[in-house]
Amino acid sequence: MLINGALLKLAKNLKKHIISVSLLSCFIGAVTVFQAFYLSKVINAIFERPDKIMYYFICFLFAVFLQMVLRYPANMLSISSEASIKLDIRNTLLDRIYGLGLAKLTDERSGKLCTLLLDRIEALAPYYSIYLPNLITVLFVSMGCIIYIGSINLNVCLTALIGILGMLITPAFTYKYLWGSGTEVWKEYDKFGSDFLDNIQGMKTLKNLKACKIRRQEMLRISKEIHKKTMNHMKITTIENFLFELSANIGSVLSVVYAVYLSASGHINAGSVVFVLFMIRNCFIPVYSLMLAWHVGYNGITASSEIENILKEEIPVWKENFDFADTNTLSTRRLSFSYNNHDVILNNIDLDLKPGKTYAFVGKSGEGKSTLVSLLAGLYPYTSGEIWFKNLPLTLDTVSRWRENISAVWQNPYVFNGTLKDNLLFAKPDATDTEINAAIKEANLEDILAKLPYGIDTELGENGSILSGGEKQRLAAARCFLKNTEILIFDEATSSLDEKNQGFIQESIELLKKGKTAIIIAHRLSTVKNADIIYMIDGGRIIASGTHEELYNNCQTYHNLVKSQEDGNEK
Repeated sequence: MLINGALLKLAKNLKKHIISVSLLSCFIGAVTVFQAFYLSKVINAIFERPDKIMYYFICFLFAVFLQMVLRYPANMLSISSEASIKLDIRNTLLDRIYGLGLAKLTDERSGKLCTLLLDRIEALAPYYSIYLPNLITVLFVSMGCIIYIGSINLNVCLTALIGILGMLITPAFTYKYLWGSGTEVWKEYDKFGSDFLDNIQGMKTLKNLKACKIRRQEMLRISKEIHKKTMNHMKITTIENFLFELSANIGSVLSVVYAVYLSASGHINAGSVVFVLFMIRNCFIPVYSLMLAWHVGYNGITASSEIENILKEEIPVWKENFDFADTNTLSTRRLSFSYNNHDVILNNIDLDLKPGKTYAFVGKSGEGKSTLVSLLAGLYPYTSGEIWFKNLPLTLDTVSRWRENISAVWQNPYVFNGTLKDNLLFAKPDATDTEINAAIKEANLEDILAKLPYGIDTELGENGSILSGGEKQRLAAARCFLKNTEILIFDEATSSLDEKNQGFIQESIELLKKGKTAIIIAHRLSTVKNADIIYMIDGGRIIASGTHEELYNNCQTYHNLVKSQEDGNEK
């Protein structure tokens, strides 16, 4: 049998759980051996020492009783340990995914990450809670029996040992094939989960385009592929089981037959044959259990391939400490950013954004506006340059505190499954009812609250399914009122809204930004004409800045953008 070093390293914080289950399994195995030992003594005593029958029988019954009593705590300990193992590994992975940040979410499909955190870890846990304890039981209990049999006759011992070793080394010959087929099955499960999540989230679009049948056929194709690859995996498993059974039968049957032969030829007495018979049986019971545990555990090993890949990924490098000016501005110097060290998005951005002022970033789609505000919000590690606010530089050590200074209304704010109150409390977990009610009023949420069946305690559904896009924006604004930070970001906060919701959001923005550093990204330039300073971004660079009038008269790119919108060429 094989030990996976990477999985042992992953479980370094779980040693006490694995050791506890293993020790108890070994103890139960030892008790089973004592049962066999005293049962053989009872049988021999019938013919050789009748006066000892009762003593041996009581010892045998005690061993049976003790084994029965230990089964329950053993099962409970195994279940408890498995739950702890899954919890610890999930927390480790979640921390890793959080550390990898939005860049990881950009590269991976959400369904694949869900499969990773749910199905793969569910499959991985038995490796620790079932397979490893069984392996340790074999190494101590079964080998202990073999050694004891060796004290009676070395040749019988070696015959049984050959069978056990055959079972232990069989996986070495099938490992490569099982790994390949097992990982392929998991890849198909990842794809199935990802496509299924896409179908659920895009159900409206699929029905509108009458594309449900197309997606159903694709899901059926993936299901057939899973079935095909699973059956290929089972073929290898079947061959492996045959080798397991062959080794076990050769070892157990031949050792017993050989012991009988030695007894018939006068080399060992009949009592020893009875003892060997029971010992061989109890010697191979843990090995058979290990054989079953191996297939459960190996499913977890193949599931771990993607877990290992994520744990090996390097956390994005944040800027180290640097010298900065202690001012009251949100400032950047030579700020640059690229995804995966290529395709430069931003290049040498210098900003000084003062409190009480409103700043706007404008430019065509794909020029880096949203990326820039994401960097200022501390959502991505920047490639080079410097960012600071007052006396706080944005570095790996300060990013958590940095985010406490910033609130945002993003273009597509996310509403979590839960009540309206739950979603507001994300901004300030200790907010009082008075503060919550004030935020609701300031964000013009009162009309929404009035129509909800249970008011603030109404469940909003997945991603706020009972709210419109404009209502979600107003909820996001209410979070900003609750958080009450010194820096505010509005990323296309009024885009694609009806006139009513646009008016509400605009009112909230005006109220929110008083005395704050406000940053606005707007596709419609009419909404940023009154900003104190507008930055024109083109090709990842700031090519001009100033008021609307200054840019309109002095920056041809800005002038053309305004005229294009006024002429109706870009909406």
